[in-house]
Amino acid sequence: MIKQTLALLSASIFLSACGKGGISDFSAPENTPVAQVFKDGCVRCHGSDGGGMMFGLMFALEPQGKSASELATTILSGREKMPAFAALTQKQRMELAEYILELRK
Repeated sequence: MIKQTLALLSASIFLSACGKGGISDFSAPENTPVAQVFKDGCVRCHGSDGGGMMFGLMFALEPQGKSASELATTILSGREKMPAFAALTQKQRMELAEYILELRK
């Protein structure tokens, strides 16, 4: 019981930044590999495979039917509870969008 409580408490602290909307101050150097950008900027809220699911508190990425360009715009502007990642370059946002589409096939 104590282990479960500690796990839930850890998850809620870890995810406290998720779902607040607004503007993220996350940035990455221009030459950062896209997988690292995803790991550093997205995994906290979306999980390593983009499927969400940690205790039901993570947000699944659902890009079906969207183009890379549309996803890049969402990354730039944010959406509902997802913050805007305006500090990423256009190239990084596009690479990240393409990575997400590939990841969630």
